[in-house]
Amino acid sequence: MKGIFTAHILSLAGYNPTVKPLVLSAAVSILLTTPLLAQRGMALGAAREYERLAASRSFWPGFDPLVIPLAIYDGRSTWLFRHPARPADFEGSPISSIRSDVREGRHPAVTANSSADIGGVATATLLTDSTRGRLTSRELAAIALHEAFHVFQRKQHPTWQANEGDLLLYPVEDAKLLALRRLETEALRRALAATTTARAACLGRLTMDYRTRRFGAMDSAFVAYERGTELNEGLAAYVQLLALGRTTVDVPRQGFAPADVRLRSYTIGPAIAFLLDRIRPRWQHSLEAHDRQKLDEVLAGALVGAVKSPNGGCAIPAAEVNAITRQAQRDAAGVVTSRIARRKAFDARPGGRVIIVAAEGKPLWPQGFDPLNIERVSDGVLHSRFVAIGNETCKATAIDEDGVDIEAFTEGFGPHPLFNGIRRAVIAGLAKPVVTPNGDRVTITTSGLQLDCVRGQITVMP
Repeated sequence: MKGIFTAHILSLAGYNPTVKPLVLSAAVSILLTTPLLAQRGMALGAAREYERLAASRSFWPGFDPLVIPLAIYDGRSTWLFRHPARPADFEGSPISSIRSDVREGRHPAVTANSSADIGGVATATLLTDSTRGRLTSRELAAIALHEAFHVFQRKQHPTWQANEGDLLLYPVEDAKLLALRRLETEALRRALAATTTARAACLGRLTMDYRTRRFGAMDSAFVAYERGTELNEGLAAYVQLLALGRTTVDVPRQGFAPADVRLRSYTIGPAIAFLLDRIRPRWQHSLEAHDRQKLDEVLAGALVGAVKSPNGGCAIPAAEVNAITRQAQRDAAGVVTSRIARRKAFDARPGGRVIIVAAEGKPLWPQGFDPLNIERVSDGVLHSRFVAIGNETCKATAIDEDGVDIEAFTEGFGPHPLFNGIRRAVIAGLAKPVVTPNGDRVTITTSGLQLDCVRGQITVMP
């Protein structure tokens, strides 16, 4: 379903890739007189709608959205709602009818629709500065509930995560795996659309059959990645859809692009959840009590006792299977070509760019990125919207803000494109950087980029 999710920032502070796996930490329209006031109105409207939705129903056993603080950046100020201990850089606000605090500017921790530590408290975060009236207060509040559910997950179910480092090695160019993935997706789409529970269960079994064949042909790390992301993002998307009054999710007929492994989980996770709602009501309580189960395992267990379809099998017709298989072969073959083309497009971008080259023996390391806006390209990785890299002498953070559309290319050492260290980074899409040398230290400041390096090799290109 287009638009049900937004980007999540992955914080990698203190991450050592040799020690532990990388895990994803990842308004009603108000008529006011100026765009600035309208943005503020969206933020406050979203916060009020969040509280209304939170009081209207139970979204998940044990999940109380009103005990989780919410931070909203509206383009001018950062608002903090229901925070138990106001941080020193916030002041009490008399504007909102909800208990709130406010500070000028974007709080450094509020970098996406995500969650962050603010004042030592896990806080859901929401950006309304770029919505420009495209989302209603209910849609914004539903996104905030998605992020609040992540805060709940981290505390109650820390295993409901995936190793994001595995995503960049996922075999997206394998045509057989892609065909099975799309056949599984199509079977699940049909199960959600089935007019009887028996038919839905039959198609659910077909879905699990395709998944069993696919998972049996994959490295266990990639199986764990999909299952972890379905629990993490899939269930948060399920909560978001419930907040919007939905009882199903739109699964695309054509499946997903080869590289859209993580994106797919935002649909497949809630699709499995909605199918479980139909076949085994109150399944959430079982998963909440026994949280080492995987979402597809819960479905497989529910299907064992489900009523059989009276009209026999529910296989996808052979002609459709053949068409899906042929398209998967074409799409998988195009992965390498598209990576080359994407890299060429980045290299051809006009405007200012900054190139950072790691000193000998001092690789840069990823310190944060947006898992929904990262992709393999020729000879490296392309980051859209946000990335933070650094080592003991250099730190650079690039993020879309103030109308800037940044992209960053990173070239790695070793077999992993990121987590064996970064040799070189190129940040493009910048306004003219302001370079400030100070002895052996140099800082670069411009919209979308903050850089501070000592004894590093940095090239600024106009």
